[in-house]
Amino acid sequence: MLRKIAYLMLILFFILASLAAYAVISTANRADTALQPVGDLVRQLVIPATPVILPDPVLIVNQINDLARLETASVEMEKIITAERNQEMLWGLLGESLIFVAHGKVVAGVDFSQMQPADIQVVDPDTVMVHLPEAEIFDDLPVLDNEKSYVADRDTGLFASADPQLETEVRRVAEQTIREEALATGILERADANAKEFVRNFLQELGFEEVIFTEDTPPVPEPYVQEVPKGYVIVTPTPTP
Repeated sequence: MLRKIAYLMLILFFILASLAAYAVISTANRADTALQPVGDLVRQLVIPATPVILPDPVLIVNQINDLARLETASVEMEKIITAERNQEMLWGLLGESLIFVAHGKVVAGVDFSQMQPADIQVVDPDTVMVHLPEAEIFDDLPVLDNEKSYVADRDTGLFASADPQLETEVRRVAEQTIREEALATGILERADANAKEFVRNFLQELGFEEVIFTEDTPPVPEPYVQEVPKGYVIVTPTPTP
């Protein structure tokens, strides 16, 4: 008899436990259902904003470095150079005179390989400050065009012979004269202006609207702070594994 009563009590205990568990689960579901509209409302009020990532100055400088030397201005001219020696001796009998027609070209530009990361400072997504190397004449390029330059006339006295060093000196003077006259025409100023225009177009293609050129290394700007409209929040994209 006692065994039957024990079995009956055990069955009643399981029934009551099941009813209690069902009540708890039902209450939790109703709470989640009630909170769901609130969560949806919060998500509607907070709109994700895409963060603005400023371009890396190092990457920009590396791209400009790859341009190496940029020839941005040149001057071509023809000069007539005369030279003589010993013309005052024995009425010119030991003298020599030479007329040389020099055709030359002077090339100037900017060596972008000299630029360092500090020469570019990104202010904001639309503005960048740039310091370019000084424009220079590329002295390693020959000034005289040997195919177009020639000795137009050469006279030697009765008792004189042609001095090969005279033509060498005339060529040196011709190169120097052409280089100096090219500088007088403002070739370096044109080379600098053309280099800035080239770099401005290059950076505008990268998305910058305002390019500010500085005489020296540009100052480090204040850290950029993105303006976020009310109701928006910046969401940093999660990297794809």
